[in-house]
Order: sequence, then C-alpha cells, then structure tokens
Amino acid sequence: MKDFIKDKLNEGFIFELIQNMMDEDYPLTFSMEHFKTLRKYTERVRYCEEHLKRISSGSARIVYMVDNTKVLKLAKNEKGITQCETEIEYGNYHDLDGVVAKIFEYDEKNLWVEMQLARKLTPTLFKQISGFSFEDFQKAVNDYGMDSGNGGRGYKSNINPQIMEQMWENEFTYGIFNFIGNYGFPVGDLTKLNSYGIVSQNGQNSIVIIYYGL
Repeated sequence: MKDFIKDKLNEGFIFELIQNMMDEDYPLTFSMEHFKTLRKYTERVRYCEEHLKRISSGSARIVYMVDNTKVLKLAKNEKGITQCETEIEYGNYHDLDGVVAKIFEYDEKNLWVEMQLARKLTPTLFKQISGFSFEDFQKAVNDYGMDSGNGGRGYKSNINPQIMEQMWENEFTYGIFNFIGNYGFPVGDLTKLNSYGIVSQNGQNSIVIIYYGL
C-alpha cells in the first residue's frame, strides 16, 4: 500500500513538473518577476541579452523573442515609451481584436510590452489571406484616409469601385477602416507592408498590425 501511494505521489509530481514546463513560455533561466523589479534601462537590456534572443532593434525599442508566440518590446527612450503606451492603449480596445497584434502583459510605466509574435508578410501571402492585392489595399487605405481626414498622399487613387465595396464587406479590411475612422489613426504607416504580420487565430492565418505605436 505504501509503495502504491509513493508511486502515485511520484506520478503527480512528474505530471506537475511537466505541466509547468509546458506552461513556461520564457526560458527557464528568465524570471519575469525579477525582470519586473529592474528599474534601470541598462539592467533590463543586460538581463534580456543574457536570457533572450534579440530579433530587431530600432531607434526607440529593442525586440526580443520569448517563444514562437510572443515577443518582448523594450523601450530605449521616451519615444519608445510613447510607442509602448500607444500599443498598450490600442491593444486593450476589444473592437480592435484581430486588427492589432495582441498585448499579453506590460509595464505600468510603459517601459516594455509583451506582444503577440507575427510572421513576416509578403505581397503574395497578403493576397492569399485577405483576397486583395496589397497594391489595391494601399489605394483603399489612402482614399479612406483622405475621406476621413486622416492623411493620405494628397490625391485619390484609381481603385476599382467594386473592389472598394468588397473591402467594406471583408472582415480584415473593414477592421482597418474602422481603425482609421474611429480612432483617427494616420494612414501613412498602414500603407507599408512591414507594418503587418501573420498570426494564427482560431486555427487560421490572419493579418494583424504589428507596429501601431508609431
């Protein structure tokens, strides 16, 4: 009887250990609780450099890969803090679910943000997923930006009116129009392919905005 109980306790311990490992998204050497206590930028960078893989760096932020679903964006300066703040704000609006990359966790002072990792988008993949060419999409975004007073090239495009009508009935493009019209988001960055990425949602590939703190 004692051996039976011991075996069951061991099984439970092993199951819990495996479960914890499966739930662990950061490397085992990375402690989010410790990371949150780091108040200096140099300390945060040093800790991330030691435990995470850097995948990009700009003038305002450094991006580290957490796992195959998440990234950690670390602000370098006030510009980076503002970008994090904007992404956190938009990421918390429910009507933008599926339009912008998801926010999972963030610093209360906007020093960093943990966000959904997206794969690189190409014009071919854009058309496969959305049903529209990226060129037509650029024209539509430009024209709606001008109509709504949120920027544009200063002149209307020669987009086919039927294609524009179809875009208003498409979930993805309607979401982009909503982002422009209801949130006053300037269209300049929304006409750039690298502002978007591919994520998996409900078992399907979807296009989301990944740089919306600009």
